[in-house]
Amino acid sequence: MSEGLITSFRKDDRHPVKVLTVSSSSAIEQINAQSDHSRLQQIMGLFSQYYSKKVLENPAAWREYFRKIAINPIVFYQESAVLFYEDIKYDQEPSAVQPIHGDLHCHNFHYCYNSNDQPLYEVKSHKNIYGPFTWDLKRLLASISLVAYMKGFSDDESVMVLNAFNKQYIETVNTFETKRKQTLIKQLSIDTSTRNTKGIIKPSLLRAASINVCTAHTNCNNEFIPVDWNAIEDVLVMTDLVEQLAKITAKMHLHPLQVNDKNQSVKLAINSVEQQQLLNGITKFAMNYAELTLRDHRLFFTTFRNTNVFSSMLSRSLPCTVEECQPLHKSLLIVGGGIGGMATALCFAKAGIRVHLIEKQPEFAEVGAGMQLAPNCSRLLDHLGVLKEVQKHGVFPKQIVWIDALSGEKLSGLDLGEKFVEKFGYPYMVVHRGDLLQALYKSCLSSSLVTMEASKQIVHIEEQSSSVLLSCVDGTRYDCDVAIGADGLWSSTRKFVHDDGEPLSVGYVTYRGTVPIQQVSEKAGRENVLFWIGPEMHLVQYPIRRGELYNQAAVFKSKRLPDKTDQWGTPEELQEKFGVGCESVKNALPLLGKNFRWPVYDREPLKTWSRGRLVLLGDAAHPMLQYAAQGAAQALEDAVALVSAYVKHGTADIPSVFQSYETERISRSSKVVQLAREIGKFAHVDGILKRFRDTMLRQHDFFDYDCVNWLYAEN
Repeated sequence: MSEGLITSFRKDDRHPVKVLTVSSSSAIEQINAQSDHSRLQQIMGLFSQYYSKKVLENPAAWREYFRKIAINPIVFYQESAVLFYEDIKYDQEPSAVQPIHGDLHCHNFHYCYNSNDQPLYEVKSHKNIYGPFTWDLKRLLASISLVAYMKGFSDDESVMVLNAFNKQYIETVNTFETKRKQTLIKQLSIDTSTRNTKGIIKPSLLRAASINVCTAHTNCNNEFIPVDWNAIEDVLVMTDLVEQLAKITAKMHLHPLQVNDKNQSVKLAINSVEQQQLLNGITKFAMNYAELTLRDHRLFFTTFRNTNVFSSMLSRSLPCTVEECQPLHKSLLIVGGGIGGMATALCFAKAGIRVHLIEKQPEFAEVGAGMQLAPNCSRLLDHLGVLKEVQKHGVFPKQIVWIDALSGEKLSGLDLGEKFVEKFGYPYMVVHRGDLLQALYKSCLSSSLVTMEASKQIVHIEEQSSSVLLSCVDGTRYDCDVAIGADGLWSSTRKFVHDDGEPLSVGYVTYRGTVPIQQVSEKAGRENVLFWIGPEMHLVQYPIRRGELYNQAAVFKSKRLPDKTDQWGTPEELQEKFGVGCESVKNALPLLGKNFRWPVYDREPLKTWSRGRLVLLGDAAHPMLQYAAQGAAQALEDAVALVSAYVKHGTADIPSVFQSYETERISRSSKVVQLAREIGKFAHVDGILKRFRDTMLRQHDFFDYDCVNWLYAEN
């Protein structure tokens, strides 16, 4: 299955080198730290890219194939070399190339018996691929680590097995004398009683024997037998076996030697570094990648056992390869069909400019529940002509009230009545996210200048001399005069502009939920936005969807450090954290949805939002914590500023368009990002700082709008 990938390492592609650099597993650790959602998107993208055409040719056969590789993590690892090599390319590797196998794993060894009834071991199907020899070692040792894990070996036992392989490999390389030497080890006579019909030498005699390297099939007097790893139950037996496989692997890498001024020997390469450092790096990589494979298999199994998901993969038409497909030319392409992307499309349409929008999900839908829309957001929705439609489904609260979550004391807030509207021109509104997106979506559909496509996931972006080329999983390519990345927090377009890694978890978790308003007591203050604040936690409550639903969001800091699992910020922690609250806070807990947890993420602001012909917008450019309730508003401000700059400078001067846009927006949005962070810190303090904060809040006048004037007033 990995043949198409392996061919990229053939002889003509090797590069000259003299010094081996020690590999690090840091890149794999970063991949391991990805969210399940992000990793699944990568797996789906690769499998679609490499397998979709074959799936379309024979769906039944390929469904069976996917079922086969979903059996267990070891089979999944063997059959997904494409994923391994996609991951390892981000790791630091020696650039020296050697003749290697290219897809070496524990099931790529078999053995037979010679006329003296001695077992002769051999590597299967050697392809004489050229690449860093450490790729063979890492691919093999990761599979051995995975087998050890599946057998219940401890981490210490697994490390012992891997280190034994590495030590034997280097020892074999260093004792190899000449390229014409036919064997690496002395052969010991093995009695016929050592034969094991299950495919492994009997454990009682294995450590006393050396396994021969089979140099030709003609040396065997019977069929080759696969090594039966299932028969290994003892860590010492496994250690002895991998030592023999290390000798065989070294033999494969060393014979025949191919050394010239562009290609050094493995021995010379190994001796160009501190060997223990090399061994530790390979062992660490193998352990980390085995852990990653376990998660990948879980994600794969969960996804591909779903008939609907598999069917959606079949429905992706691939009329030609990526290289063969002629790209579709688009003057303006928006990547992302969320609030920011839709608003940008409408802004361009309002200016009389045609635009095309793509979304990676199969449909245009917004995940989440309630959201708050301040006047600076409503003002721009009015500019787009969708405000009245949004207001039909919204609620206009009377106040925003800050309340002590522990004592229940009303501390401060803002009055949102007539004086507020008079000052800012628009009321404060709370809505369901889906209602806002639906209003934008309907307006885009009704515009002849906006076209939209779903199920278009970007997998590659390439800068051209006067355009930018974006490639999708399904083979579609767009050659764009201008591309706008509005693809949210987990943006793929941001990586093209500035690859600063994934968003960072801040250690807080959100649980959201909506219930029919009838389930909420009238004494709960249903006409207001209630902001209950406490030490490292808060609760927000308000009505949405014409007052028919009551929205709640509980946020708290977990006692555990955030990781890639869902074992921190649990519902039990939620109950414990808010269980110390006042009666109103405790009463809210049963109404919260506890099936979905939303870790809170943050990013550092970028100094520039563009590269070449691509520019970022909204959360892709400046994701912000939810505490200022400004995510949608800032995305809309971006949209208006970008389109205004585009109209002003035109297509002939895109650098000026982007510069004008960034000049207007980066400073202000960064200020809002910082405001959101400060509100979060301010709301979650404890001890002396809490008492100081509460005193400040008590002194604030509900009708004093100076603190938000810079944000809500017309710019």
